[in-house]
Amino acid sequence: MFPVDLHTHTTASDGTHTPTQLVARAAKNGVRVLGIADHDTVAGVSEAIEAGRQAGIEVVPGVEFSLKHEPDKGFIGIHLLGYFIDITMPRLQEVIQQVQQARVEQKIRQIEKLQTLGFNITVDEVFSRVQGVPGRPHIAAVLMEKYPGRFASLQQVFDEFLGTGRPAHVKRDFALTMRQAVVLIREAGGVPVLAHPGIYEPVANPVSVVRNACREGIMGLEVFYPYPASARTNWVGRMEALARDLGLAVTGGSDFHGRPGENLEPGEAGLTGELFDRFRQVARQG
Repeated sequence: MFPVDLHTHTTASDGTHTPTQLVARAAKNGVRVLGIADHDTVAGVSEAIEAGRQAGIEVVPGVEFSLKHEPDKGFIGIHLLGYFIDITMPRLQEVIQQVQQARVEQKIRQIEKLQTLGFNITVDEVFSRVQGVPGRPHIAAVLMEKYPGRFASLQQVFDEFLGTGRPAHVKRDFALTMRQAVVLIREAGGVPVLAHPGIYEPVANPVSVVRNACREGIMGLEVFYPYPASARTNWVGRMEALARDLGLAVTGGSDFHGRPGENLEPGEAGLTGELFDRFRQVARQG
């Protein structure tokens, strides 16, 4: 286990653990620094910080923005992390509210598309399980429960229906571009970090994505990530070298959600204390 895990999710977005439960689980695993990076929301950060005080864990306030597609730059399905942000900044709160409203409307339209495709699924039964921001995993979970013989995993639902270009995919009406998200995170006093670059390979060249994101102003790269075991050493090595070449700070985390079958723990991927100290210095220097 790593002492620093900067990428975790709570029930404020699509995680299964409340912020307090997540902190407790991380503490049990020996994590000393925990980043809360929920999708398009900071609603779980304050509770996590308080739980962290009681558990002796430093909680880094963060967010993970789902960005607008910019195909000419290879930005398709890209996520941008923001760390050490001031979650009370009015402009940040305003934009997050816009993003969340767009997410809600998008998910409703996705459910309606699934209905036209013959699936017995309603908005109420999906949203009834959402404690924070609705996400595709909430929709997929309902489909798996109602059609256990049809769907074996969340990924199967994504691949067949909810992913980009699939029959029930719906474009969001409002999303930040990479540049807009970078500027917003910097305005909130934070450090913009490109999330899990290796997973973009099916639709874009990850190296090109990183280089283009660097031109848009990112300051860090999520190098350490729980890629499949067969590819992990390769991706970590390549991204670590690329971060060094581009002068980007190195981060890492488990992307823990706590979903059934995830087979992942907080702290399973992340940083050493030394690497985190370097990252913190980048944040302090701005």
